Amino acid sequence: MLAALVAVSLAARIFLLLERPIWHDEAFTAWASRLALPRLVEALRSDSGPPLFYLLERPFARAADASGRETLLRILPFLAALFLFAPARTLPRGARGWWIALIACFALVNLYAAEARAYSLLAVLCLFLFVLALDGEQTPPRLTALWAVGTLALWTHYLALIAVVAALVLALARRRRGSALALAAALLAFTPWVPVLLAQPPSAMAWLLDPPARALPGFFSALGGVGRIPSPFGPPVPPALFAAGLAAGALLAVQVFRATKDDPPGRLAALFVFLVLALSLAASVWRPIAFAGRSEMAVLAVWIWAVARAAARDRVVRVAAGASAALGLAATLFIVAGPHPRPTTSTAVASLARLARPVDVVLAGPGFYLPARLAADRGRLAASVASLPESDAAHPGWFVAWPLAEPDVRLAQRLADGLPPGGRLFLLLPPAYNTPALMTPLAERGRLREIARQDDGVLTVWER
Repeated sequence: MLAALVAVSLAARIFLLLERPIWHDEAFTAWASRLALPRLVEALRSDSGPPLFYLLERPFARAADASGRETLLRILPFLAALFLFAPARTLPRGARGWWIALIACFALVNLYAAEARAYSLLAVLCLFLFVLALDGEQTPPRLTALWAVGTLALWTHYLALIAVVAALVLALARRRRGSALALAAALLAFTPWVPVLLAQPPSAMAWLLDPPARALPGFFSALGGVGRIPSPFGPPVPPALFAAGLAAGALLAVQVFRATKDDPPGRLAALFVFLVLALSLAASVWRPIAFAGRSEMAVLAVWIWAVARAAARDRVVRVAAGASAALGLAATLFIVAGPHPRPTTSTAVASLARLARPVDVVLAGPGFYLPARLAADRGRLAASVASLPESDAAHPGWFVAWPLAEPDVRLAQRLADGLPPGGRLFLLLPPAYNTPALMTPLAERGRLREIARQDDGVLTVWER
């Protein structure tokens, strides 16, 4: 039975890795991972997180460039999620089977195993952060490893800040002074990046409109195996499945605390999970950090560790854990079976690449600029690329679809006027930007021709 669950899980992960199209944030991984370190640091001053994940992705990005297979970007997260089966050895024998089953079945673990982002690696690092900080003897090798893991986690994703602070609080409460010092040293090693973090513009997360009250049900559903599925993975799971995950997560939360009253490591694991989630909700008063369907990945492996320990000891937990595994696998297979259409942004850029020449210019609006810029940087799009609004060029990983403004109109006119003989201006824009306010002044300067139109994008060409 256990082998069958693992086989189904791996098959689902491989299918999603190979078949689900790359989406915007993964395209940013591809773009950022190609940058030399000084340019990467400069790009991350206003975009995304710390640099370590992108540095680790560099060989996979180069392989994707050389082969044209974008899915190679997902190999590192896939391997990180695969490695999550290994920590079964940190658990008592009776809990190891539960660990393997739950890691194989929980939906978010499976989904992020097939996405070119840092969350699977973060899950691995935060699990070892917890085990090294709060379980076992505080020997010099373990404390050195704790410092190293904490430092790597902090340089991988900003959510690790909350996890390290939570582990530090619990280490101090448990009078584990060596662990507390190692965690403090990891925080100290991250301080060179803190000015970059503090200087990040609030608008970088303006798209994340998830109030804490809305995140909380998603958190509990994720703890019950399902969770709120971010839209890039596919359609949301049926409401009944989400609600069943929520109920299973709430039941597990109560029963795990009850079953681990005489199991300090299991109780600490549960405390760590809820402290991290509570701190992320509290931090959302400052910035929208708590995002159900993503934030849980910082602690989901630790939660499964706690559930596996409790399931080995308690019948009620076993029933709830079995239900969570079934629900998580059902959610995974629902996503696998769902539609996975290629985004209009990438299909439009691929079509444009067949039309554009070196003398042409592409003016790409929100959502289209990053794939167009990535294609140009790779040499697959011959034209030069400009962004609309112009300020989006400084942060291609995110955008806020502001209303079209006068500077945007002037930018299009300036690009048209500056074209060399025979050059054309391609406008690849969301429909909301394809307006008379922009197009009429261009039509007065030359000839406009609409090439393609879809619900979420319009491709137009201007020439003298």
